[in-house]
Amino acid sequence: MPAINPALIFQRRQRFILLGIALMYLLSLPFLQCGQESPSNHANSPYLDTTVKVYGPYKVYRLPVTTGVKILNPVQLSQGPGGRIFASNQGGEIYTLEDTDGDGLEDSAALYVNIADFGLHSAASLAYKGDTIYIGAREEIRAFLDRDGNGQPDTSWTVFKDIPYSQHPYEWTSGMNVGPDGWLYFALTTDSWNAGASPDPRKYRGSILRVSPDGSKVEQLATGIRSVHGMGFHPGGDLFFADNAGGGNPTEELNLLVKGAFYGHNPKKYGDTDSITKPAFNLQSEVAPSQIRFNAVSNDFGSTGGDLFVAYYGPAERWSRGAIGRVRIKKEDGGRYAYEEFPVADIPKLSGLAFGKDGSLYAAHHGMADYWYNSIEPSSGGFYKLVYDPSVKNYKPASARAMNKDDASASSIEKGKILFKDRACFACHSAEKDEDLLGPPLRGIGQRLSREEILTEINEPSKIIKSSMGATRVTKTNGQVLLGRLVGSDEQSVSLMLIGNSVVRIPRSEISKTEDERKSLMYEKLLNGLSPEEINHLMDYLVSLK
Repeated sequence: MPAINPALIFQRRQRFILLGIALMYLLSLPFLQCGQESPSNHANSPYLDTTVKVYGPYKVYRLPVTTGVKILNPVQLSQGPGGRIFASNQGGEIYTLEDTDGDGLEDSAALYVNIADFGLHSAASLAYKGDTIYIGAREEIRAFLDRDGNGQPDTSWTVFKDIPYSQHPYEWTSGMNVGPDGWLYFALTTDSWNAGASPDPRKYRGSILRVSPDGSKVEQLATGIRSVHGMGFHPGGDLFFADNAGGGNPTEELNLLVKGAFYGHNPKKYGDTDSITKPAFNLQSEVAPSQIRFNAVSNDFGSTGGDLFVAYYGPAERWSRGAIGRVRIKKEDGGRYAYEEFPVADIPKLSGLAFGKDGSLYAAHHGMADYWYNSIEPSSGGFYKLVYDPSVKNYKPASARAMNKDDASASSIEKGKILFKDRACFACHSAEKDEDLLGPPLRGIGQRLSREEILTEINEPSKIIKSSMGATRVTKTNGQVLLGRLVGSDEQSVSLMLIGNSVVRIPRSEISKTEDERKSLMYEKLLNGLSPEEINHLMDYLVSLK
C-alpha cells in the first residue's frame, strides 16, 4: 500500500472546492441575469416603445411609473444626490424616479417635496450641489436639504428672492445650473409680453443672473433674452443657453454666454445698445428648445461624450411634435467653436433631459396642456429612457428628419410669391427678412412646420397661438379700446403694435384694464377664392423661405 501524501490530498480538495464554486456560479448565471437585467437587454420588454423614431443606435423605453406621486405635466429633470433622477410636476411636486423591482426601469415616483406647501409656483428649474437641491420657482430660488436621509428634506432656506414677479404664468426662473465656481446660474424669462408686469428697477427680468451659494451676492451677466429654459456648462467651462424664437428672435438660438452682452430681445427695456450678440448656432432639429444637457466626456453613449443634447417641446399645441437633438461643439484653432447638429429621436412635447448614473438619457414628456401649460387631462405626461445599444441597426438616417421635401419648381415658387403679395400677407409678415411686424416672421417656416400645419395656421389662425403673439385688448379710462400685440411694457407704460404695424405707447395712468385675448389678430378665410393649384403655389413659396 503506497504511503499517503497529505500535500497531494490537500491539493485535490482545493481543486474540488474550486470546481464546485465555478459550477455553482455557472448554474446561477441565468437567474442572476433575470434579476439584474439592464434595459438594453429587454428585447421583449412591454415598455420598449418601437413607435418612437430614432436616428441612432438607441432603444427607447417608456418608463412604467405607476405608483407614488401622480405624474402630471412634468417640466424638469435633473440627476441629484446619490445619482437619483429628480423630476418636477407642473403643479409643484418634486419627486425621485425609483426602480423598485431592480429591472433597470424606474416604475415609481417618491415625493421629495411639494413647493406649493411653501407658497411657491412653477418649479421650472432643478439643480444640486452635494446633498443640497436647488429649486427655481416663480417667486424665489429655494434650497432643500435631506439631513436624515429619509428621502424628504428636513431643512430649507431661501437663496434668492429679489425676483420681479406677477401672476403671469410665463414668468419662469429657469435654466438653473451650479457653475464650476459654485455659484447658481439661472435665467429670468422676459416680461415683454406681460401687460401687467411687476416693477423691475434692476431690469433683472429678461436676463441671465448668477447668485453666490449663500445668496448674499447677485450679478447680472447678460440681457436681452426671451425664453431661456435650458443652460449648461460645456466641458471646457463656457456657459451655453438656448433661447426660443419669437419676439425679435428669428430662430431657435443656441447662445454662448458673453459677460455683459445684449442678445437682442426687448431693446426698449434696455435702452440703446451698441451691438447685439448674435446666436452662436441656430438650432434646427425642432422648435421650442427646453432643457439642454452636456453629456459627460467619460460617457460614451454612442460616441457622444462631451456633446450637447437638446430637448424640444415642439410648436405650441401640436401634441405629436417634439424631439431630442444633439449638437457636437468642437473648439477650433483660435478658440472659436464649430457646431454640427444631429437628430436623436422624435418624442413629443419634451420639457426636460437628464443623464442617469448608468449613462442612459432620461427625457420628460410634458403631455397635453392648455395655453398656460396647465393640465387638461386627468393624467398627462411621463418619462422616457434612451439606452445606447450597438446591436440596433434599423434606425432611420438623419436625412429622414427633414420637415418638407425641397422639390418645388422655380415657377411654382415664383407664382406663390406673387400670391403672397396679392393677398397682402406682407403687410403683417416679413418673408425674406427678419422684421418685427404684427405677425411672426416667415423665414424658415418650412423647417418648423409641415405643409399641412402651415395651411392650418392660415385657415384657422386662432386654433393655436404662439405665446407673445396673442392679441391684447386695452381699455382706456376715456372708453377707447385698442386691440393689438403687446411689444413692450414697463412701470410707466404699455406698448401695443396695432394693425398696420404702428406702435402706440399708452401711459398706465390712462389704462382702465388690459385683457389677453385667445384670438389671433390674423383674419380668417384668407385663402377663399384661391384654387387648389394656387394654394399649392403659395405653400411652395412659404416652404422655400430658408
